[in-house]
Amino acid sequence: MIAGFIFLRLRNVLGKGADNSPIKPNFANKSRDDFSFVKEVRTESNKPVFDEASFKKGAEYAYEMIINAFAKGDKQSLKPLLTKKLYLDFEKIIDDRNEKKLTSSLTFIGIEKMSIDKVSNVNTKYKVTARFISQIINCLKNEKGEVVEGDAEKTKTTTDVWSFERDLKDSDPTWYLTELSAETENSEKETKH
Repeated sequence: MIAGFIFLRLRNVLGKGADNSPIKPNFANKSRDDFSFVKEVRTESNKPVFDEASFKKGAEYAYEMIINAFAKGDKQSLKPLLTKKLYLDFEKIIDDRNEKKLTSSLTFIGIEKMSIDKVSNVNTKYKVTARFISQIINCLKNEKGEVVEGDAEKTKTTTDVWSFERDLKDSDPTWYLTELSAETENSEKETKH
């Protein structure tokens, strides 16, 4: 009981100003350096970390979305997924196809296997190189509907190596496709863009 009385008296004395009003903390005269420890702790505890499982799931989705959009000539869907340089390369190929009155016919069967070849980073900026082995049916047709490249009925296994980049501290969750290459059946690398 005595302890409770002392506690209440201390609170009344220490928690009030000279004019008997509650004391309000004053941080106006404090410099940023006085709170630097808070920033360091926050930065350390909130440091973005690469999540491989989440990346793989998103990369598989992006892979299918990008190859389908490219085949359809859908530049609007491609633009937010590619770096500016790569987008310009895709745009040029799509425009060339359109000028030649060629259409791409693609049936995406699915991804057989996806693996991460390399992960590198500088601070929070990550670059991830992934390998996709997928099944597709792909061909180019002229304006008469005749196949001029590929096969409209044959399923083909393709191996694509794509590199994605993202700064993990950015609020934008998009991993941008920065470069890609394909491996031919006899394991030679062929750079597409």
